[in-house]
Amino acid sequence: MSLFDIDEKFYSHPNYPYKKHIANIADSFDDEIHKTSANFHDLGKLYKTFQSYIKGESNKKTIHALQGALIFFKEQGYELNKESLPIFITIFKHHSDLENVNAIANKLNDGEDIIYKYPNIEDSIEYILNIIGKNEQINIESIENYFDEDDFVAEYKLGGLDSYFKIKDVFSKLIFADKYEAIFKKTYKEKSFENIEEYIVKLLKLISSKKNNLSKIRNEARNETLDKLKSNLNKSIYLIEAPTGIGKTFMALNLALEITKEKNKNRIINALPMTSIIDQTYDEYSNIFDDKILMKYHHLSFAKQRIEDDECSKQKDSYLTKSWSEDNVIVTTFNQLLNLFYSNKNRDLIKFWTLRNSVIILDEIQSIPRVLLRDFSQTINYLSKEFNIDFILMSATVPDIKNFLDKDLLCELLDNKYFSLEFNNRYALSYDRTIDNEDKLTNEIIEVFDNGNSVLSVVNTKKLALKVYNKLKDEVDNNSLFLLSSAFIPLSRKSIIDNIKEKLKSQKIILISTQVIEAGVDLDFDFGFREFAPFYSIIQTAGRINRENRKEVKASAKLIITNKIAFSPYHETDLLKDEVTKLISSSIRENCLLPILKEYFEIAIKRTSPDLLLIRKMKHLEFENTIDEFNNNYMKKLPYLAPVFIDIEKGLYESFIQLLDCLYEQLKEENITLENTMEIKEKIKNIYKQISLYIINVSKNDSDILPPFYKDDNMKVCAFEVINDYYQKDTGWIGNNNQTIFF
Repeated sequence: MSLFDIDEKFYSHPNYPYKKHIANIADSFDDEIHKTSANFHDLGKLYKTFQSYIKGESNKKTIHALQGALIFFKEQGYELNKESLPIFITIFKHHSDLENVNAIANKLNDGEDIIYKYPNIEDSIEYILNIIGKNEQINIESIENYFDEDDFVAEYKLGGLDSYFKIKDVFSKLIFADKYEAIFKKTYKEKSFENIEEYIVKLLKLISSKKNNLSKIRNEARNETLDKLKSNLNKSIYLIEAPTGIGKTFMALNLALEITKEKNKNRIINALPMTSIIDQTYDEYSNIFDDKILMKYHHLSFAKQRIEDDECSKQKDSYLTKSWSEDNVIVTTFNQLLNLFYSNKNRDLIKFWTLRNSVIILDEIQSIPRVLLRDFSQTINYLSKEFNIDFILMSATVPDIKNFLDKDLLCELLDNKYFSLEFNNRYALSYDRTIDNEDKLTNEIIEVFDNGNSVLSVVNTKKLALKVYNKLKDEVDNNSLFLLSSAFIPLSRKSIIDNIKEKLKSQKIILISTQVIEAGVDLDFDFGFREFAPFYSIIQTAGRINRENRKEVKASAKLIITNKIAFSPYHETDLLKDEVTKLISSSIRENCLLPILKEYFEIAIKRTSPDLLLIRKMKHLEFENTIDEFNNNYMKKLPYLAPVFIDIEKGLYESFIQLLDCLYEQLKEENITLENTMEIKEKIKNIYKQISLYIINVSKNDSDILPPFYKDDNMKVCAFEVINDYYQKDTGWIGNNNQTIFF
């Protein structure tokens, strides 16, 4: 569908008709707003300087987004409203990231500045208008006058969550379809999610094959949620508050498939807080779903091979993967999902449109920082209503998020009785304020281990973990002692966890760990110690004690909360130490924890500022400010840490450098095609994904003395020749300034 009748002699890409490009993009979605943005977004390419460039007659690159945006603005009578603003912003920014809308207005409120920066802008627009059959001129003064407002968004009443998400939706569809058409030279057609009944049968068969002591209670709980769902299909936010070990992974998938079947959904998206959990969940899902519709997506995952016998297959595979456009079931991280909600980046928003008409599972919902709970709740309230998204929120320690969710949308699927049943009586929790230094902790660990128990000890920092580990090395057989933290490269962490899991089947071991053990790591210990931390973190550690409800250790299984032993990375307002120690002043069995958890979260919410950190910025269409505020409160970057590549094998670093050198040299070749350029860049990106398996973040004081990884790269390299001075197989990074924090 082309709005304008453009002659075939005009190209959008080398030897490719502009008219065909636009028609294919416009037809990719059955959405009139998208079709309008598609028809206007590339009008600037019709100008003679761009046509000379694309036909190889000139090497002078030209702009084209501004012309399309201003022509659309002129067609709107030099004014915008909530319906036309998303189209205008999308056309103007479709080759970059979204800006604060007031910042865009500031760029357009000085006519002289526009003409100075783009001296031929008036001539080029008049030239394009003649081509599309509109013998008119652009009025720069009308543009200048309209955008000349101190607060453009407020002055014209353009703000609100509806505008924020509408801009993202229109922007996402266009940038996706534009790139898709440029790569595949055809219209995108979304495939439906079929064979749901077949997947439900496969899931139930898999569940029945995993029989153990907890099977009966797990099936009872799962069936309860399904029954509750049937009578609440008019709801769209479902809450599962259930103890660890009740089988939430399969429970949620069963629910998601039923919702998909009943409400004709396009996708199931399962978001989890850590990549280690994603790998486990994906492995389980792969027993049910064909690889053609199932995808694992996080920063370390590689593109699926989908296309064969094509010289650009890697580029195509990568695009389909990062756009989420071909898969019906996606297992991803909180990071990836929340970036779709709050990011302004083109690379993130290329898949925003895939959220519409989906089921989104958020496991371990307690991972959302308290300060963002209100913003997050308002976000999913809006998306569930306006984007037809059903949310399934789960945790063993659900914060008081339901206080902020729309009661008309919310349904609690599971009775709290499961917290008090005997199956959920696997361990006891107690506080011992006398364990207040590393020597006392070490002695307690040895005593419990000598009594025939496997022992887990979780502390708050890598530094303390290493100290305790080194003290234990003199007392315990090294084959029974393990250390785990982010001081190990990702490849080693996975190997250590796999080794521990195998060892626990036949022997008693000791694991000293930081927080990396707390969520989704399926290990089962007899006894545990946890340095004082926020209560939800303590409960997560407890989930690794008698996880499988073994009768022989039920009476003795215990998690002892110690006093604060060393430096704590937690803010005092998060610790609530006085309140928590009062709540756990006496020993508590697991099945008596629920009232204490609820009291804790009530205290925590009361201590949390009622201010909304993101929503106000979102309503004011501050796209850049929104993601900055989100990052400051969710994934804050630490300026005193730096990435270092650990060269753990002789020749490993050199092999990566040779590959990169070769590819970068290929990019310098004369007459290289755009397709080949993109293919090489995709290979470089995949090499860096492999490299990331060998990277850890260390103190800048340590990293500053190391050489750069590659040319002027910010990353450093710890070469194989000096690795023993910095990194050990059993302890990870041991640099001179080993970090005190647990990240």
